[in-house]
Amino acid sequence: MRLSGKLVVLRDDRRDADDEDLFRWLNLEEWQYYDEPDQPFRLVTREEFEHDLTERWRHPAAQPPTSHQWQIDCHGSRHIGWGNYYHLDEQAQKAYVGICLPEEEVWEHGYGTEAVRLVVDYLFRKMNLKEVRTATWTGNKRMMRCAEKSGFQVAARMPHSAKCSVRGALLERIEFSISREEWLAQEGGRR
Repeated sequence: MRLSGKLVVLRDDRRDADDEDLFRWLNLEEWQYYDEPDQPFRLVTREEFEHDLTERWRHPAAQPPTSHQWQIDCHGSRHIGWGNYYHLDEQAQKAYVGICLPEEEVWEHGYGTEAVRLVVDYLFRKMNLKEVRTATWTGNKRMMRCAEKSGFQVAARMPHSAKCSVRGALLERIEFSISREEWLAQEGGRR
């Protein structure tokens, strides 16, 4: 399945080169601070990567039915990251979305916002969900802007519970939400 926008294409087919990109990205520290700020950064060896990590990446069909992942490419086929939905609750008709663009050179070009919008639109229009959420840390200003630009509103703030600060700051987990009605009202003019 492919989701196409003006800036990016989301694809769920895997390419051999994706593994090399992922290995390189897992050894970049900065993006991981925003993804899991409580976890200390640690380089991943090739052996660890091959043994422990690639099963979930090489075999997306093995993902739980409550999630789905796409690889994100810029138009022109440059692989820049991945996006997904997760914690799909079919009964409540809601899910969470997330993206990861590990390389700083692709940040702040609108790729992440468009990727989020493509996934959200898919969830509302094709899967008929009622609510979509996204979660991040208050230190991840780019993801917070991305959520706000996509029409999400702050739904919950959870105080930081770790015993130590992260880079000297106590971070809160923050969740954003958007309803199907809100999405269709704001996106209706675009389609």
